[in-house]
Amino acid sequence: MSEGIAAGETGSEPAASRRALLKITEVAAALGGFVLVFAILVTVSSVVLARFGRPILGDTEIVSLCAGVAIALFLPYGQMRGSNVVIAIFTARLPERWRNTLDFVMGVAFAVVVAVITWRMMQGGLDAFSRQRASMFLQLPQWWGFAGASAAGALWTIVCIFTAWEQFVALRGRRRA
Repeated sequence: MSEGIAAGETGSEPAASRRALLKITEVAAALGGFVLVFAILVTVSSVVLARFGRPILGDTEIVSLCAGVAIALFLPYGQMRGSNVVIAIFTARLPERWRNTLDFVMGVAFAVVVAVITWRMMQGGLDAFSRQRASMFLQLPQWWGFAGASAAGALWTIVCIFTAWEQFVALRGRRRA
C-alpha cells in the first residue's frame, strides 16, 4: 500500500472520515490495553496470593477472556494503520499498477473473511447465551467474551471495508492519471 493511502490523504489533507475512524480504533485499542492490564494484574495477584496458599480461583478463566477481547480490540487499529504483515517477495517486481490492483483485491477478500469471522463470533455468542454456557470455576457467562470480541470484530469489518474502499479510490485515481 502506498504511503498516501496509509496516511489517508485525498489531496493535501487527510479525509475527515479516516480521521474519525482512526480515532475510534485508537479508543478501541486503548480499551484493549486496559483490559490487558487488568489481565496482567489478575495474573500477578494470583501468583503473589499463591505464595501465601491463596491463589485466585479461576484466574485463567479471567485472563483468557480478557486476552481474547483485548486482541480483538487491537485488530481494527492495526488494520487502519496498515500494520498488516505483507509478504511482497512475489509481487515486488510487478508494476505498481498490478501491485495496487492486488492490494485492492486482497483488501476486499480480507474484508469478506473478517466479516465471516465476526458473523460466526456473533453466532457463537448467541449460542453461549441461549445455552447459558459458563466458565468452570467462576461460572462467568461465556457470552461476555463473545460480545466484546464481536463488537471489536464489527469495528474491524467496518475498517476493512473502509480501507478496501480507499484502495479502490486510489487505484481508480491512478488509472485516470
